[in-house]
Amino acid sequence: MTNQNVIRPIEPRDHAAWLALWAGYLAFYKAQLPDAITQLTWSRLHDPMLPLHGWVAEVDGRVVGFTHALEHLSTWSAGPYVYLEDLFVAKDVRTGGIGRRLIEAVYAHAANTGASKVYWQTANSNAAARRLYDKIAEDQGLMVYQH
Repeated sequence: MTNQNVIRPIEPRDHAAWLALWAGYLAFYKAQLPDAITQLTWSRLHDPMLPLHGWVAEVDGRVVGFTHALEHLSTWSAGPYVYLEDLFVAKDVRTGGIGRRLIEAVYAHAANTGASKVYWQTANSNAAARRLYDKIAEDQGLMVYQH
């Protein structure tokens, strides 16, 4: 049997798998969100009027990862920027290239929309992810501040 790997836009049928992965993502970052925010995020991913987009990775019919990206205007560019807000791959399939392919789906979306930049942030301590990110993007050396 061949290993079928597919990266595709997220669909309503992915809800249960997405919920399980979302829970893993939140646990990884030691974060808790109210169920209402999780459901709002899910509904926003399917609202064609919003600039929030999602993709999933499927391996042999099993959803094993997701990414979410948000388009926004910029004061530094005529075209939009794309912020890759969330990226998560199930632990048992990490290091198999799925994270890279999910990011490449966001890159392709950005190219199709005329975006001049894709950017994201991660925890300084997320060494495994940063090894990938250092290969496919440039660390701008910026600090993130939050209020």
